Amino acid sequence: MSLRLRQIEIRISTLRGRFGTRLHFDSSGLVIVRAKNTSGKSTCVQSLIYALGLEAMLTVNQQVPPLQYAVLSRFQYKNEEIRVDESEVLVELENGSGEIITIQRAIVSSTKKTNLISVWNGPMLTQKDTNLERSDYFVRVEGAAQRPLGFHTFLAAFLGWKLPAVSRFDGPDVPLYLECIFPLFVIEQKHGWSGIQSRMPTHFRIREMGKRAIEFVLKLDSYRIAADRQRLREQLNSVSNRWERVVTEVNARAGAFGAVIRNIPPTPRVGWPLVPPPQCLVFDGKEWESVQLATTRVSDRLRELSAIEVPTISEDASRVTEALRAAQKELASLEVAMARANQDNEVEESQNGSIRERIRALEADLQNYQDLKRLRDIGSDLNLSVVTGRCPTCEQEINDVLLPQAAAAPPMSFEENIKFIAGQISAFSTMLSDSERVLEGRRRSMTAIRARLQELRASIRAYRQALTSPEKNASAGAVRERMVLEANIHTYESVSDLLDTALDALGTLAREYEEYSSAMEQLKGDTSGQDESKLQALQLSFVSQLKQYGFSSLSPSLLRISRDTFRPVYEGFDLGFNLSASDMIRTIWSYLYGLMEVARTADTNHLGLLVLDEPRQQQADKVSFAEFARRAAGAKAVGQQVIFLTSEDHETLSSMLAGVDHQYIDFVGEKMIQPLGI
Repeated sequence: MSLRLRQIEIRISTLRGRFGTRLHFDSSGLVIVRAKNTSGKSTCVQSLIYALGLEAMLTVNQQVPPLQYAVLSRFQYKNEEIRVDESEVLVELENGSGEIITIQRAIVSSTKKTNLISVWNGPMLTQKDTNLERSDYFVRVEGAAQRPLGFHTFLAAFLGWKLPAVSRFDGPDVPLYLECIFPLFVIEQKHGWSGIQSRMPTHFRIREMGKRAIEFVLKLDSYRIAADRQRLREQLNSVSNRWERVVTEVNARAGAFGAVIRNIPPTPRVGWPLVPPPQCLVFDGKEWESVQLATTRVSDRLRELSAIEVPTISEDASRVTEALRAAQKELASLEVAMARANQDNEVEESQNGSIRERIRALEADLQNYQDLKRLRDIGSDLNLSVVTGRCPTCEQEINDVLLPQAAAAPPMSFEENIKFIAGQISAFSTMLSDSERVLEGRRRSMTAIRARLQELRASIRAYRQALTSPEKNASAGAVRERMVLEANIHTYESVSDLLDTALDALGTLAREYEEYSSAMEQLKGDTSGQDESKLQALQLSFVSQLKQYGFSSLSPSLLRISRDTFRPVYEGFDLGFNLSASDMIRTIWSYLYGLMEVARTADTNHLGLLVLDEPRQQQADKVSFAEFARRAAGAKAVGQQVIFLTSEDHETLSSMLAGVDHQYIDFVGEKMIQPLGI
């Protein structure tokens, strides 16, 4: 993919006729546009940015076009001030497929809003074809980068770009807007030379905007890798959350039946089925047994009772009396067990709270020691009290032993204290986990005991009622026993079905978790092999150019392209703070042109276009500038286009460009805006 500027034209309507300027670019390669200072070069570059709807690179203000007054209100021509009635900018572009379009956008107009951009399907400027098909698009309003009639949607398609979705600090994901990418292709004089990607539209609130733009231009896999890793992380979190909900629900519903579920881990595990297998346990009044055994036992008893007729009160009196006695005895025993369980639970909760308090105190001590160590490590010469045998918290003397010693041992160092306290925190954290498990087990046991107590009290009431009923009546106790057995079987079947349903759901989640975990394991590193090749090529080009341009603030060989930001760094820090002003300019030249050179041998999204307004900033050495121009001239051989707009005098440029293949556009007048022929 590529983009070539064929012509830029500014048209201004006045009472004195039509004025403006034309910049026609013959072909690819190096193009030099020379004009004096304040003659209109920046106006041309800003107008190009404006024509493409990219003025967010220049300002967040959408009310007034961020252009010079010469195209907005008035301009000078032969010592006369001429008022602007209407103005517009037109740009003719050609993409890598040979398609040509002409873009028109009003600057000052009584009939057209500045949010309107018209596009002709052909070279309307260079061939004056009036029969071209025209389409209209909107720009700088919501949807301009996503809807079919948005101009940036059209422009991205014309460039052959598929813009990735990127995350914001707030709100949903958005496309990587063109305004975030074009600062790597077009550098305007007013703000563009303060640093690499110095004029990024931060008001879009896109996370790591500069990094995302470079990733896109170089077509790095790193963004896909990061996006895949984030997607897998979210999927793993989703599985964990769903797993936790299933476990919580099955435990809660089983608890409502007086049952407990064991051997289900609270978090997902790779591998299914679980080992040991999960179990559902019920309490029979004396001990816990599996729901399968309980179901078998109760079913056998119900079959025995169903085989005989329901006895009368007189026939069942002795059995009911014995059952009443046994129920009362079990009730008394369980009430004692419940009281003991309550007492033990209170003790455990108190111990649990003490452990938590101890951990908080240890964490505070650890933080204190770490802060003191940090002060010492950065050179503090204060009398740090812990070293001299005083507590840094309460300022009292530290006595490490209870009995007096002949020779006092020195207190532990910061490192020893930190290690010791961290070990204590780890030990108490383990104790806390054990305490939590004990509490959970006791709560479940207490729930089961309460359910059994309720059942026993109901049985005792039934037995007492049976013993006081007429002797010929059917034994209510016998009837109740059958009903209780049937209810228990129904309960056991319900909790069994509950566990089976939960295990089916957990099995599906376990397989998902294993799939996502395996995919996460395969995402090793933040860049692919192709990424490394591109970044290494960028680094070689960058360092080579710095040497060629006379970079002297640091040794160019010590500079690297960061794998975190993809920008040049020295000893891990972004370049800029330790560079001279002229070397900062050389750095920008080298980096931006380095991106172009990488695109010659690798598959990237670079447009093969670089527009630089006054590239010789900060009085950069003329020799350096001449070397940059010579290197930029190599763009022609690969169909790339580099445009310099400069105010260098003609003689100096002629000397610099001797023997360099280039197109030269020279405005010999005072101003670039002149009467414009049709």
